[in-house]
Amino acid sequence: MKRRLRGVCAVFALLLWVQGICVSAMYSGASPYAITNHVVAEEATQTELPEDAIDCYVEAHADTTAGMAVAVFDQSTELIRKYYGFADVERKLPVDAETVFEWGSATKLLVWVSVMQLYEQGKIDLEADIRTYLPEGFMKNLTYDTHVTMINLMNHNAGFQECYVDLFVKDSAYISSLGEALQKHEPAQIYEPGTVTAYSNWGVALAGYIVERISGVPFDVYVRRNIFEPLQMEHSAVSVDLSDNAWVKEKRGELQCYTTERELIPDCFYYITLYPAGMCTSTLEDFETFARALLDENSTLFQSPRTRTEMFTPTAYFGETGIPTNCHGFWMIPFGSPTIGHGGNTAGCSSYLLLDMEKNLGAVVMTNQAQESIYNTGMMELIFGQYKRELYPGDENVPGIYRTARTVRKGPLKFLSISYRSGELEDDVLWTLDESGGRRKIIYSYGDYIEVSTGVFVLEIGLLLLWVAAVAASVITLFGRLIRILIRKLRKKEPIRYVLSGWRIAAAILQLLALLMFLWVWYCVSILALGNTYTWMFAVIGFLGIIMLALSVYGIFKSRKSALKLRQRLCNGMISILLLGTVANICYWNLFMFWAL
Repeated sequence: MKRRLRGVCAVFALLLWVQGICVSAMYSGASPYAITNHVVAEEATQTELPEDAIDCYVEAHADTTAGMAVAVFDQSTELIRKYYGFADVERKLPVDAETVFEWGSATKLLVWVSVMQLYEQGKIDLEADIRTYLPEGFMKNLTYDTHVTMINLMNHNAGFQECYVDLFVKDSAYISSLGEALQKHEPAQIYEPGTVTAYSNWGVALAGYIVERISGVPFDVYVRRNIFEPLQMEHSAVSVDLSDNAWVKEKRGELQCYTTERELIPDCFYYITLYPAGMCTSTLEDFETFARALLDENSTLFQSPRTRTEMFTPTAYFGETGIPTNCHGFWMIPFGSPTIGHGGNTAGCSSYLLLDMEKNLGAVVMTNQAQESIYNTGMMELIFGQYKRELYPGDENVPGIYRTARTVRKGPLKFLSISYRSGELEDDVLWTLDESGGRRKIIYSYGDYIEVSTGVFVLEIGLLLLWVAAVAASVITLFGRLIRILIRKLRKKEPIRYVLSGWRIAAAILQLLALLMFLWVWYCVSILALGNTYTWMFAVIGFLGIIMLALSVYGIFKSRKSALKLRQRLCNGMISILLLGTVANICYWNLFMFWAL
């Protein structure tokens, strides 16, 4: 019976999703979110959304659902508030009004509201060089003379590369002040400010630190005094260790986290050192309270309604289309209706806050599943409609090879940028191709993809293949020599002594040692290990590179002077080239830069 009910609900949810609540519409040209270009959408009839539509949608995905909480509301009325599943599946602890979830990156909205409050008070100029508000010499890795402004931080186009190291930590002893955390791993600036959108946790945390500097109190204290207390959000915490709300900290200890397949993620709580970028934890009610305050034209958050209006004014666009991508830190999220808001992901939770400013409608969703999309995206289509892009012939494909702008291009983690994609696009994603500034890029919500030149692509793939060949040759050399030694021992023959035999063995061992170090570093990054536990490995890789360079030079000159057959000289020459290839990889991928981690 239960299986049959799930089948019926699945069909019902599908019908609602595709037909029952969606009608074809164009964005209104009078709206500040007006869509030009060739974009259409299917718009939901929000006021008539039946509550059981969400029930049936959840039932259709019950097998992979851990816990979820959702609320739909307008400025003055709560339309829906529902709790589903379990905060702890193993103990059958249900999600309820006292369950707390992590906001993840939706925490960033607290930063932007704080900034706009200070802007309203005349304490910050959004277009000024942010170094005006920072200690002397705070930003040491700037590459360009163009000033970084608060608007750049809000738009995520200040030019910073991604910051992976020590963002999530397990040991509370590693927690430091926000200023110290920012300075410890300041990322390189790899794009000129204002030219490329590259999502940056570090940039948002920097904005939070500027709030600290201007207000004179820690960021978490500022948020409590100026956001949580005015909105009576009594079940929210935002400090790095949740110590600003003992009740939330205790309730967070009851929450278990899961994968999208409802598999347990053990011990999923992490301290986020750049905490303004993603540490907030609260109940659904508090999350909804914050969202409704944003929807309210006379919001308690601001002294004047004009400040709220300006906050939701676009600050960045999809190229030349007139379609906004960002409104002072709030992303434009394409659904059937133009929505703005922010999603969030942590090691074990996902969230979304979405607002339709035209229809005065909002929704928030929270789950205890990492990288969740069934509810954070799919269910939201029940509420706001399904986005659909109208394609012209050939429009679904743009030429070139692309790499996400949110990556690392300087320092020892540069290898994390080994990721490419074609220009083949889908019709359910809002994007535009921009070729201004001499750099072709595909613009999406949350960030750009930049075209990789043919020369760079060939170089990077060639270097990787050369390293693979070097490792393969090293394995063959070592196993081949071992087999020959074993055979001669079995035959009780004297071992053959070759000129440069020890050199070849040393070269093979060094190649494998460098590879093992590299793989170990990759593993440490993947498990969010502390940076100081593997920094030394980059120093070792650099040292191995120096030895391999010396060995390659030795092999080339020694082979020319020794009485070797042509085949042996060619073999030695090949090994020397492979050694140089590995050295080239170490240099190109900056694997020796232990000081730049």
